[in-house]
Amino acid sequence: MNQDLSNQIQQIKKNREGDQKSPNMYGYNIAVVMLTDLLGCILVGLAIGLFFQKFFHTSALLTAGMTFLGGIAGLYTVIRFAIQEDKGTKKK
Repeated sequence: MNQDLSNQIQQIKKNREGDQKSPNMYGYNIAVVMLTDLLGCILVGLAIGLFFQKFFHTSALLTAGMTFLGGIAGLYTVIRFAIQEDKGTKKK
C-alpha cells in the first residue's frame, strides 16, 4: 500500500517535469509572460500617476513620469526574467 503511493508520487513528479517545458508552447509562454509583465508595470505606473494627479491635484507631468518609471520597471523585470530563463536553458 505504502509502496504504491510512493510509486504514484514518483510518476506524477516525472509527468510534471516533462510538462513544464514542452518545446511546442515554451517560447509562446515566455513571450506571454514577458508581455504581461511589461504591460502590467506600465499600467500600474499609469494608475499610480493618475491617482496622484487626482488626489494631490498635480499636473499631467507626474502621470507621464510615473508611466515612464513603470516602463523602466517593466523592462527591468523582462530583462531579469530573460536572464533567468537563459541560465535555465544552459544547464541542460
